[in-house]
Amino acid sequence: MASKMKRKKGPIDAMGPAKRTKSERGKNCEEAPKNDTRPSTNSHLEIEQANGSNAQPATQDQCTVSNVQQVPQKSTNFEGTHSNFAKSKLAQPWKLSTSIGGRMITSDPVFTPDERHLIVATRTTIQVYTTADSLLARSIRLKLDSSLLSSTQIVTTSLSPSNTDMIWVACSNGSVFRVNWTNGSGADSFWTVSSTGCIHMTVASMESHGRKRDVVFTTEARKEGGFRTTANELAEPDGTIAIAARTIYTSQEPIQFLKATRDGSIIVGASRKRILVGRLRSTEFDTVDRIKFEFRTFESNEFITSLDLKVSFQNEVEVTRKDRLQKTPVVDLVVGNIKGVIFVHYDIAGELFGQPKNGLLLSTTNLVPPKLHWHRQAVNSIKWSLDGGKETVLVLWQLESGKKDFLPHMSATIENIAISPNGSSYAIQLSDNSTIVLSTADLLPKMMIAGIQASVIQPPKFPGSNVLRAEATPSHLLLAVGAQQEVRDFNPLIMSNSYLQTFDLGTGQSVSNQALTRTNVTNVNAAPNSHNISEPRVTHLKISSDGEWLATVDEWTPSANDLEFLGTGVKSLSTEINHRREVFLKFWKRNSSKNTWELVSRIESPHLTDEVSSDSGRILDLASDPSSSRFATIGVDGSVKIWSTRLRKRDGVLVRGKDSKVLKNWGCSQAFKLGKTNLLENKDQEPRLPITGCVSFCEDGSVLAAALGSKNSLINLIDSYSGSIKKTFAELYAPEIFGIEFLGQDLIILSDKLVSFDIVSEEIRHTYKLRSSILNLSVDQKREMMHLAVDQKSKTFAISLPKLPTGIADQLIGARSELLVFHQDTREPQLSEFFPTLITALSPASVVHLQSDRCGEDPISQPIGSLDDEEVEEIELVDDSATTTTVLDSSADEPRKYPVVTKHQLSEVFDIGPAFALPPMEEMFYRVTNLFAAPRMVQTVR
Repeated sequence: MASKMKRKKGPIDAMGPAKRTKSERGKNCEEAPKNDTRPSTNSHLEIEQANGSNAQPATQDQCTVSNVQQVPQKSTNFEGTHSNFAKSKLAQPWKLSTSIGGRMITSDPVFTPDERHLIVATRTTIQVYTTADSLLARSIRLKLDSSLLSSTQIVTTSLSPSNTDMIWVACSNGSVFRVNWTNGSGADSFWTVSSTGCIHMTVASMESHGRKRDVVFTTEARKEGGFRTTANELAEPDGTIAIAARTIYTSQEPIQFLKATRDGSIIVGASRKRILVGRLRSTEFDTVDRIKFEFRTFESNEFITSLDLKVSFQNEVEVTRKDRLQKTPVVDLVVGNIKGVIFVHYDIAGELFGQPKNGLLLSTTNLVPPKLHWHRQAVNSIKWSLDGGKETVLVLWQLESGKKDFLPHMSATIENIAISPNGSSYAIQLSDNSTIVLSTADLLPKMMIAGIQASVIQPPKFPGSNVLRAEATPSHLLLAVGAQQEVRDFNPLIMSNSYLQTFDLGTGQSVSNQALTRTNVTNVNAAPNSHNISEPRVTHLKISSDGEWLATVDEWTPSANDLEFLGTGVKSLSTEINHRREVFLKFWKRNSSKNTWELVSRIESPHLTDEVSSDSGRILDLASDPSSSRFATIGVDGSVKIWSTRLRKRDGVLVRGKDSKVLKNWGCSQAFKLGKTNLLENKDQEPRLPITGCVSFCEDGSVLAAALGSKNSLINLIDSYSGSIKKTFAELYAPEIFGIEFLGQDLIILSDKLVSFDIVSEEIRHTYKLRSSILNLSVDQKREMMHLAVDQKSKTFAISLPKLPTGIADQLIGARSELLVFHQDTREPQLSEFFPTLITALSPASVVHLQSDRCGEDPISQPIGSLDDEEVEEIELVDDSATTTTVLDSSADEPRKYPVVTKHQLSEVFDIGPAFALPPMEEMFYRVTNLFAAPRMVQTVR
């Protein structure tokens, strides 16, 4: 029998209609425990030293203060240095807003009976979209135990056969919800059908003793070992019908798929290579705990990856009195396996239950189904009329004629397919976190929805660190994503992310998706040896201060499998891979009319491996100038390069675009070496290339901070216009560096410790030591999982630190991150929050008000003052359509009475071509005067 089931309730978070009044049906239920899972404020950090009035030079030894104790210090230094900062902001508390976006679960989308809505599920929410305009109509957040969020998610959904306004939702922790998708009711209460979790679920509407009820069939693990399938009748706790359950099948292997006919008379499941078919023995049962099924099983040659049923009923004249049921269904079963083969079993129930009742069929049994084989890899989803495999191609099989039709070049691997009730539409879920609805008449898209397409960790059947906010449209988020985001949890491989996704945080929808590198969408994505052909990986992504330019770095290396024919050793193989490395620095210009980015310049091998090699070297970091359209890169060759625009010329004549504006190219304007990173003790020792490096501009762009991971731990402050090194500081990090940012006159450095360094007084303001659990991670893990971001307006900086399962360094399932927000002038963090998953990127955000009922998986951290409950309902998202007013910022001009005009700005006026191509003298005069006389402009949004 199944474990005891409980109906629990809590607050509901639904979007759209008003929340319903809490019912009294949960009085007899046990209340879910509310454990305070908020961690201590410094679970990953120790305050190692804080210099106030007793500041010490950066090179002196530092002491460790245990248990995060604050060292008494005078505040005169901080107040004198940052007198313009309002004291009230220091005490302003922080909180996390409601999350946005979310990863669609690997489950079939659900059409409503009228086909006007499509229901998809993310990790913890049910999202209802309108098929007419692809807009989100309602987002319903389930009430889940906060202490189990990191390990709990929705596993499957099923529309109620008896009441189409209700949808059944099964979660991985064994809880089952019955939610009204039209108003969100029912999301606050659930039944616990199993204490060991839930693997899969299907629902049937069964009738007996004159009563029709929904019967929920679930598969779960057993405490004593093995797995089982359970039939559950989940009734209201205070109702007249009792909750009942019965185990109808047990096995030693997990049951990964479960399908049932609408009336529950036939159940079909898959357990690895085994297919099981169950038939209801009798409809004469008053409660579900007396239900009885009869099962038959047979073996398949390969692991089963998908299956589907087609049910039809015999005519009344064909039904004999010997039939136990009133109507005998004819069930046609289609099965897809891991090798891309599809088998079609016609009338599988009639074939199986006509055999001797020995449980397992003999190998001599005549079950030879028709075989369809086109896919070269696993059949991820299959439905009667359509199937989809990893070739990103839909195949239409006409079984009577054997003819095949194709819909090729889908944007990603097909994960799930759903058929609308009247068969007029197909809903296709892709592995890039998007769903497309196609018309069956012409196979043209009628609807498309897409969530945030960042990498996710999945167990066997991460991480993208490139996220930016577009300054021109602050509600838009830019992400470098790939067609395949699911990364295996153990020994994960590096995944390609060759696409740029623009995601609107206001609407919770994807705006655009374009390729940044070459892709295999229209090509065969597998080599003759069946290994996937890899695509380039975007390693860095930065946007200019005005939001008009985008710089990307993509890198590609051949896999070791592609070089097996060389037959070289491990060391030689690594050398061959480096010889074939491809690195490109690309500059894109924003096209506001098409809402896309157009490629302007592509620079091949911007950095080399070293001074004597011609091999492409890796770019370790990319930075954007906050004051102008410039970018800086640092490479493994120990050089820093600054990239800026140049006027495009052809035969000495300026080239203009369609709008008569002069076109621009990008090139290197400054390049300088940082010197030797490591002093070799042995002359015969081979020099080691740096594997980490960081570069950052100060707020006005005049100073550039650059550092390479090395034993010397040198940070260089460079004049970004002359290229000369002005200052060098040592021993501020050791030995690798993972982040460096300017915050006013302070330099925030993230390595194996977190350091706040005042570059004016050359003193360390704060030092935090990371816990040993983080220090034990590999350099690659730290580089991908540790992040730093600063916000110049609020004078705050944030870091994210990983927390992996204890004792398992390469296991990512269960890994999570802690977010800590610090103010420049305070020692204690203003916010410390654990996330149930790994944080893959941090980006400073402007103050953007989002409606409070939006749900997703991209939380935004803001001060509580900007998220007042009474104001959020009335404030709309500020975007480009908002009214803007330009005002003079007189206070900002006081420190700089005379504008600084650089040689580069003057060259843009005068150095534009030969004399006959120069503009009129009056126009050149006004350009020069604008450079010297234009006051600083500030835009405020109303």
